Amino acid sequence: MTSSLHSESYQGTFVLQRDDRLDAIRVVHAAENGGYRERLETLTGSHREILRSVDRLSALKGARAAAGEGGGGAPHWPAGAPVFLLEHHDHYALEDMGVDRVAGLECRMILARARDMLRYSHRYCLHTATALPLLSELYDGHGALLERLAFTDLEHLDEVAETALEATREDAEHVEVRADHGHKKPDWDEQTGMDGWSFAKLPDGFSAIAASERRVGDDQASLRHFVLSDGLASVSVYIEKASGEQMFEGTTRAGATHGAARSIAGHQVTAVGDVPQATVRGVLDAVVHHPGN
Repeated sequence: MTSSLHSESYQGTFVLQRDDRLDAIRVVHAAENGGYRERLETLTGSHREILRSVDRLSALKGARAAAGEGGGGAPHWPAGAPVFLLEHHDHYALEDMGVDRVAGLECRMILARARDMLRYSHRYCLHTATALPLLSELYDGHGALLERLAFTDLEHLDEVAETALEATREDAEHVEVRADHGHKKPDWDEQTGMDGWSFAKLPDGFSAIAASERRVGDDQASLRHFVLSDGLASVSVYIEKASGEQMFEGTTRAGATHGAARSIAGHQVTAVGDVPQATVRGVLDAVVHHPGN
Protein backbone atom coordinates (compact mmCIF):
# COMPACT_ATOMS: atom_id res chain seq x y z
CA MET A 1 0.00 0.00 0.00
CA THR A 2 1.51 3.25 -1.11
CA SER A 3 0.40 5.07 2.03
CA SER A 4 2.05 2.43 4.23
CA LEU A 5 5.38 3.07 2.53
CA HIS A 6 5.41 6.60 3.88
CA SER A 7 3.28 6.57 7.03
CA GLU A 8 5.84 4.49 8.93
CA SER A 9 9.36 5.38 10.04
CA TYR A 10 11.96 2.66 9.56
CA GLN A 11 15.46 1.76 8.48
CA GLY A 12 16.66 -1.26 6.58
CA THR A 13 18.17 -2.71 3.44
CA PHE A 14 16.41 -3.80 0.28
CA VAL A 15 17.66 -5.52 -2.87
CA LEU A 16 16.43 -4.70 -6.37
CA GLN A 17 16.67 -7.31 -9.12
CA ARG A 18 16.14 -6.09 -12.69
CA ASP A 19 17.12 -8.35 -15.59
CA ASP A 20 20.55 -9.74 -14.68
CA ARG A 21 21.47 -6.90 -12.29
CA LEU A 22 21.15 -7.05 -8.52
CA ASP A 23 21.53 -3.90 -6.39
CA ALA A 24 21.44 -3.42 -2.63
CA ILE A 25 20.28 -0.14 -1.10
CA ARG A 26 20.29 1.05 2.50
CA VAL A 27 17.42 3.32 3.57
CA VAL A 28 16.52 5.48 6.56
CA HIS A 29 12.93 6.71 6.25
CA ALA A 30 11.20 9.24 8.51
CA ALA A 31 7.45 9.90 8.24
CA GLU A 32 6.63 13.59 8.79
CA ASN A 33 3.25 15.36 8.57
CA GLY A 34 1.94 13.00 5.91
CA GLY A 35 5.13 13.33 3.86
CA TYR A 36 8.58 11.94 4.51
CA ARG A 37 12.32 12.45 4.52
CA GLU A 38 14.78 9.69 3.74
CA ARG A 39 18.38 8.88 3.03
CA LEU A 40 19.23 6.24 0.45
CA GLU A 41 22.70 4.78 -0.01
CA THR A 42 23.73 2.24 -2.62
CA LEU A 43 25.72 -0.70 -1.28
CA THR A 44 26.64 -2.17 -4.67
CA GLY A 45 28.05 -0.66 -7.84
CA SER A 46 28.84 3.05 -7.96
CA HIS A 47 28.56 4.68 -4.54
CA ARG A 48 25.60 7.05 -4.45
CA GLU A 49 23.83 8.79 -1.61
CA ILE A 50 20.43 10.42 -2.11
CA LEU A 51 18.62 12.62 0.39
CA ARG A 52 14.96 13.03 -0.46
CA SER A 53 12.26 15.22 1.09
CA VAL A 54 8.66 14.83 -0.10
CA ASP A 55 5.60 16.71 1.11
CA ARG A 56 2.19 15.18 1.87
CA LEU A 57 0.50 15.89 -1.46
CA SER A 58 3.42 14.58 -3.47
CA ALA A 59 3.62 11.46 -1.30
CA LEU A 60 -0.04 10.74 -2.02
CA LYS A 61 0.79 10.63 -5.74
CA GLY A 62 3.05 7.66 -5.07
CA ALA A 63 6.75 7.15 -4.52
CA ARG A 64 7.56 6.50 -8.16
CA ALA A 65 5.69 9.58 -9.33
CA ALA A 66 7.64 11.68 -6.86
CA ALA A 67 10.91 10.20 -8.01
CA GLY A 68 9.98 10.83 -11.60
CA GLU A 69 9.50 14.52 -10.99
CA GLY A 70 12.78 15.10 -9.29
CA GLY A 71 14.50 11.86 -8.47
CA GLY A 72 17.28 12.16 -10.99
CA GLY A 73 17.39 8.39 -11.41
CA ALA A 74 17.43 7.71 -7.70
CA PRO A 75 16.58 4.17 -6.61
CA HIS A 76 12.81 3.83 -6.47
CA TRP A 77 10.52 2.10 -4.01
CA PRO A 78 8.59 -1.10 -4.32
CA ALA A 79 5.20 -0.40 -5.83
CA GLY A 80 2.45 -0.12 -3.24
CA ALA A 81 -0.71 -2.20 -3.46
CA PRO A 82 -3.75 0.11 -3.30
CA VAL A 83 -6.16 -0.85 -0.56
CA PHE A 84 -9.16 -1.25 -2.85
CA LEU A 85 -7.29 -3.83 -4.92
CA LEU A 86 -7.78 -6.22 -2.06
CA GLU A 87 -11.41 -6.23 -3.12
CA HIS A 88 -12.80 -6.65 -6.67
CA HIS A 89 -10.96 -5.43 -9.75
CA ASP A 90 -12.00 -5.92 -13.40
CA HIS A 91 -8.47 -6.17 -14.77
CA TYR A 92 -6.77 -8.30 -12.10
CA ALA A 93 -7.69 -11.62 -10.50
CA LEU A 94 -6.74 -11.43 -6.83
CA GLU A 95 -5.45 -14.39 -4.86
CA ASP A 96 -4.53 -14.64 -1.18
CA MET A 97 -1.51 -16.94 -1.14
CA GLY A 98 -1.29 -17.18 2.63
CA VAL A 99 1.25 -16.14 5.23
CA ASP A 100 4.99 -16.06 4.49
CA ARG A 101 8.12 -14.43 5.93
CA VAL A 102 10.43 -11.80 4.41
CA ALA A 103 13.37 -10.23 6.27
CA GLY A 104 12.36 -12.30 9.30
CA LEU A 105 8.94 -10.63 9.44
CA GLU A 106 5.53 -12.21 8.93
CA CYS A 107 3.70 -11.04 5.85
CA ARG A 108 0.72 -12.03 3.73
CA MET A 109 1.38 -12.90 0.10
CA ILE A 110 -1.09 -11.34 -2.36
CA LEU A 111 -1.09 -12.05 -6.10
CA ALA A 112 -2.80 -9.66 -8.50
CA ARG A 113 -2.84 -11.66 -11.75
CA ALA A 114 -3.39 -9.56 -14.88
CA ARG A 115 -6.41 -10.63 -16.94
CA ASP A 116 -4.86 -9.42 -20.23
CA MET A 117 -1.53 -8.50 -21.83
CA LEU A 118 -1.90 -4.75 -21.26
CA ARG A 119 -0.54 -4.93 -17.73
CA TYR A 120 1.81 -6.97 -15.58
CA SER A 121 0.91 -9.36 -12.80
CA HIS A 122 1.95 -8.11 -9.35
CA ARG A 123 2.86 -10.11 -6.26
CA TYR A 124 3.34 -8.56 -2.82
CA CYS A 125 4.11 -9.78 0.65
CA LEU A 126 2.47 -7.23 2.96
CA HIS A 127 3.73 -6.96 6.53
CA THR A 128 0.90 -8.19 8.73
CA ALA A 129 1.31 -5.37 11.26
CA THR A 130 1.81 -2.34 8.97
CA ALA A 131 0.91 -3.50 5.40
CA LEU A 132 4.35 -2.35 4.25
CA PRO A 133 5.27 -4.36 1.11
CA LEU A 134 8.31 -6.34 2.22
CA LEU A 135 8.41 -8.02 -1.19
CA SER A 136 7.24 -6.64 -4.54
CA GLU A 137 7.43 -8.53 -7.85
CA LEU A 138 6.34 -7.91 -11.44
CA TYR A 139 5.64 -10.72 -13.94
CA ASP A 140 4.97 -10.47 -17.66
CA GLY A 141 2.09 -12.14 -19.46
CA HIS A 142 4.07 -15.38 -19.84
CA GLY A 143 4.86 -15.63 -16.14
CA ALA A 144 8.50 -14.51 -16.41
CA LEU A 145 9.84 -12.44 -13.51
CA LEU A 146 10.69 -8.90 -14.63
CA GLU A 147 11.55 -7.19 -11.37
CA ARG A 148 11.84 -8.11 -7.72
CA LEU A 149 12.35 -5.79 -4.77
CA ALA A 150 12.71 -7.30 -1.31
CA PHE A 151 13.80 -6.11 2.11
CA THR A 152 16.57 -8.19 3.65
CA ASP A 153 16.34 -6.43 7.00
CA LEU A 154 13.87 -3.90 8.38
CA GLU A 155 13.52 -2.11 11.70
CA HIS A 156 10.51 0.04 12.54
CA LEU A 157 11.40 3.23 14.41
CA ASP A 158 9.35 5.36 16.79
CA GLU A 159 11.53 8.33 15.89
CA VAL A 160 14.46 8.96 13.59
CA ALA A 161 17.56 10.81 14.76
CA GLU A 162 18.29 13.91 12.70
CA THR A 163 21.87 12.75 12.16
CA ALA A 164 20.60 9.59 10.44
CA LEU A 165 19.08 11.76 7.70
CA GLU A 166 22.16 13.89 7.10
CA ALA A 167 24.54 13.45 4.18
CA THR A 168 27.76 11.54 4.80
CA ARG A 169 29.34 12.38 1.43
CA GLU A 170 30.12 15.71 -0.22
CA ASP A 171 28.65 14.49 -3.52
CA ALA A 172 25.33 13.44 -1.97
CA GLU A 173 22.32 14.18 -4.20
CA HIS A 174 19.53 16.28 -2.72
CA VAL A 175 15.99 15.85 -4.01
CA GLU A 176 13.10 17.99 -2.79
CA VAL A 177 9.59 17.31 -4.07
CA ARG A 178 6.96 19.87 -3.15
CA ALA A 179 3.50 20.11 -4.68
CA ASP A 180 3.65 23.91 -4.50
CA HIS A 181 7.19 24.34 -5.84
CA GLY A 182 6.82 25.64 -9.39
CA HIS A 183 3.42 24.01 -9.79
CA LYS A 184 0.11 25.57 -10.60
CA LYS A 185 -3.31 24.01 -10.28
CA PRO A 186 -4.30 23.21 -13.87
CA ASP A 187 -7.61 24.22 -15.39
CA TRP A 188 -9.23 21.07 -16.79
CA ASP A 189 -11.79 21.24 -19.56
CA GLU A 190 -13.85 18.14 -20.37
CA GLN A 191 -13.43 18.78 -24.10
CA THR A 192 -9.88 20.10 -24.42
CA GLY A 193 -8.23 18.77 -21.26
CA MET A 194 -5.41 20.84 -19.74
CA ASP A 195 -4.21 23.77 -21.86
CA GLY A 196 -5.38 21.95 -24.98
CA TRP A 197 -3.86 18.55 -24.11
CA SER A 198 -6.08 15.55 -23.47
CA PHE A 199 -6.45 11.85 -24.25
CA ALA A 200 -8.59 10.02 -26.80
CA LYS A 201 -8.99 6.23 -26.62
CA LEU A 202 -6.70 4.96 -23.85
CA PRO A 203 -5.74 1.31 -23.31
CA ASP A 204 -8.59 -0.58 -21.63
CA GLY A 205 -8.92 0.21 -17.93
CA PHE A 206 -6.64 3.27 -17.90
CA SER A 207 -7.83 6.79 -17.16
CA ALA A 208 -6.23 10.10 -16.19
CA ILE A 209 -6.12 10.48 -12.40
CA ALA A 210 -3.83 13.50 -11.96
CA ALA A 211 -2.50 16.47 -13.92
CA SER A 212 -0.02 19.16 -12.98
CA GLU A 213 2.06 21.87 -14.58
CA ARG A 214 5.31 23.35 -13.39
CA ARG A 215 7.98 25.78 -14.59
CA VAL A 216 11.44 24.30 -15.07
CA GLY A 217 14.87 25.44 -16.20
CA ASP A 218 16.38 28.89 -16.53
CA ASP A 219 13.72 29.92 -19.05
CA GLN A 220 10.90 28.70 -16.80
CA ALA A 221 9.48 26.54 -19.58
CA SER A 222 6.20 24.76 -18.94
CA LEU A 223 6.34 21.02 -18.14
CA ARG A 224 2.97 19.27 -18.06
CA HIS A 225 2.65 15.97 -16.22
CA PHE A 226 -0.27 13.56 -16.41
CA VAL A 227 -0.68 10.35 -14.42
CA LEU A 228 -2.84 7.59 -15.86
CA SER A 229 -3.73 4.44 -13.95
CA ASP A 230 -5.79 1.26 -14.04
CA GLY A 231 -5.91 1.29 -10.23
CA LEU A 232 -2.62 -0.58 -9.76
CA ALA A 233 -0.29 0.10 -12.69
CA SER A 234 0.42 3.70 -13.70
CA VAL A 235 1.90 5.58 -16.64
CA SER A 236 3.29 9.11 -16.51
CA VAL A 237 3.06 11.40 -19.53
CA TYR A 238 5.34 14.47 -19.76
CA ILE A 239 4.80 17.26 -22.30
CA GLU A 240 7.25 20.11 -22.94
CA LYS A 241 8.18 22.39 -25.82
CA ALA A 242 11.15 21.18 -27.84
CA SER A 243 12.71 21.52 -31.29
CA GLY A 244 15.50 20.18 -33.47
CA GLU A 245 18.02 18.00 -31.69
CA GLN A 246 15.95 18.14 -28.51
CA MET A 247 13.32 15.96 -30.15
CA PHE A 248 13.37 12.20 -29.64
CA GLU A 249 11.09 9.60 -31.11
CA GLY A 250 11.29 5.93 -30.23
CA THR A 251 11.10 3.51 -27.33
CA THR A 252 13.29 2.59 -24.36
CA ARG A 253 13.29 -0.18 -21.77
CA ALA A 254 14.92 -0.74 -18.38
CA GLY A 255 13.76 -3.88 -16.62
CA ALA A 256 9.98 -3.73 -16.29
CA THR A 257 9.90 -0.02 -17.21
CA HIS A 258 9.04 0.97 -20.77
CA GLY A 259 9.17 4.44 -22.28
CA ALA A 260 8.07 5.89 -25.60
CA ALA A 261 8.32 9.38 -27.06
CA ARG A 262 7.14 11.34 -30.08
CA SER A 263 6.70 14.96 -31.15
CA ILE A 264 3.30 16.64 -31.35
CA ALA A 265 2.80 20.29 -32.37
CA GLY A 266 6.33 21.34 -31.46
CA HIS A 267 6.28 19.49 -28.14
CA GLN A 268 8.17 16.46 -26.89
CA VAL A 269 5.65 13.98 -25.48
CA THR A 270 7.04 11.14 -23.37
CA ALA A 271 5.19 8.25 -21.71
CA VAL A 272 6.87 5.98 -19.15
CA GLY A 273 5.63 3.32 -16.76
CA ASP A 274 6.01 -0.18 -15.36
CA VAL A 275 3.70 -1.65 -17.99
CA PRO A 276 4.21 -3.56 -21.27
CA GLN A 277 5.54 -1.63 -24.24
CA ALA A 278 2.21 -1.92 -26.08
CA THR A 279 0.48 -0.13 -23.20
CA VAL A 280 2.99 2.73 -23.14
CA ARG A 281 2.61 3.07 -26.92
CA GLY A 282 -1.17 3.01 -26.56
CA VAL A 283 -1.07 5.81 -24.00
CA LEU A 284 1.29 7.86 -26.17
CA ASP A 285 -0.90 7.37 -29.24
CA ALA A 286 -3.93 8.55 -27.24
CA VAL A 287 -2.42 12.00 -26.54
CA VAL A 288 -4.39 14.69 -28.37
CA HIS A 289 -3.49 18.35 -28.90
CA HIS A 290 -6.29 20.86 -29.51
CA PRO A 291 -4.83 23.82 -31.48
CA GLY A 292 -5.79 27.30 -30.33
CA ASN A 293 -6.03 26.43 -26.62
